[in-house]
Amino acid sequence: MQGFLSFRSELRPVLSLAAPIALMQTGMVFYGTATTLMVGRIGPQAIAGVGLGSSLYFMVFVCAAGILLGIDPLSSRAFGAGRPAECSRVLSHAGLLALGAGLPVFMVVSCAGAVFRAIGVEPGVAAVAVDFLRALRWHVFPALLFTACRQYLQSMGITRTQLAAVILGNALNLALGWTLIFGRFGAPALGVRGAGWALVSANFLMLCMLVLRVRREVARSGFRWRGFDPELFATLLRIGAPAGVQLALEVGAFSAGTLLMGRIGATATAAHQIALNLASLTFMVPLGISHAASVLVGQGIGRGKPTSSARAGWAALAMGCCFMALMSAVFLSAPAALARLYTRDAAVVELCVSLLAAAAAFQVFDGVQAVMTGALRGMGETRIPMAANLFGHWMLGLPVGALLAFGLGVGALGIWIGFCLGLAAVAASLLLVWRVRSRDLGRRDPGQWPRSLGPHPEEAFDLAGGELRP
Repeated sequence: MQGFLSFRSELRPVLSLAAPIALMQTGMVFYGTATTLMVGRIGPQAIAGVGLGSSLYFMVFVCAAGILLGIDPLSSRAFGAGRPAECSRVLSHAGLLALGAGLPVFMVVSCAGAVFRAIGVEPGVAAVAVDFLRALRWHVFPALLFTACRQYLQSMGITRTQLAAVILGNALNLALGWTLIFGRFGAPALGVRGAGWALVSANFLMLCMLVLRVRREVARSGFRWRGFDPELFATLLRIGAPAGVQLALEVGAFSAGTLLMGRIGATATAAHQIALNLASLTFMVPLGISHAASVLVGQGIGRGKPTSSARAGWAALAMGCCFMALMSAVFLSAPAALARLYTRDAAVVELCVSLLAAAAAFQVFDGVQAVMTGALRGMGETRIPMAANLFGHWMLGLPVGALLAFGLGVGALGIWIGFCLGLAAVAASLLLVWRVRSRDLGRRDPGQWPRSLGPHPEEAFDLAGGELRP
């Protein structure tokens, strides 16, 4: 009974932190939803082109954004230990990292046309995608700086500013998108390129809002810049680089699926884009719970309460599973109605219904792997999720999906069956690792504390020098 009460006591802090983060993540995905809904009025080829361009963009962008997730365990642990100035020090170096990581992303996106030609994408769809990316590539730098500021603030439990920024950003994206795509109010009709410029403008607005709040928190912490610290920068890279690769592997698997859909045709790509957008919307809730789990696990370790960290991870997992089970039921009960929100094309709707059945099958798996990735990241563990995604998606899910789609003639549904198989493998492996590591969190004796969990909670981690001190 005592264990159950302790577990239940962790639900409230997880929910209070996860709810605004989940709303914020949902708002981030709504950018893509709104863009897809608006360009859908142009036709299926516009949906397919925007989906293809977005997939290539995010396949490389998330790798850079994932590197910034090294902020989570370092800043949350410092905050839990009552050292807010070190949180600001982490952010100052993460900002430099964001700018450096953005350069290769910008260059790859600028060469999108050559990539599409190399993989044999239908020329009409590829042309639309390239037009969209000519504007969207300028989204890279403000989006990465926004990510750094967001991770810094939420590591200290601050979430309302980010949520307000996302809400206002979505409003600007809708207004500008409608104006620039269709040429309203005297503006030129730019089509899909107008959608790209609307997204860029919305991200600049969000960044400006967060910078104002970050300046206040940095000043309040008493932080003073004392020069570049290579040890801290290396620590951010050591934790963040595997997280970036893990995100690239995960998102890249779905992006690769989109590229494979481009070989099947515009109808398959459009149906895939709609189903993927719906699945991405539901995924934002466990992703928000994942960020909350990362913060609470890190803060618990920083406060010297590792058992609380373990309970927070399990509470987050329970919440994520319950929500995704509900979303699975929604996908199974009204797939055609959901598809018709995006398009009236009968062929696209019919194919989308079958893809949503596959999405329903992997909802819980997707929730488990997301939450467990966050909980492990709160411990500073990012390499195991990277390895799990490499095996689950790229060595199992995608090969099986491609075999079903092209070798056995199953088509688009075969690729989504591969998604389901890959997510199940990742979820099972990460759940097993978390079960072992959460037991380790209960070890309070410094002599028994596993180095894999990072510094013992009774030790102080000197971020300035990168050394452990008793």
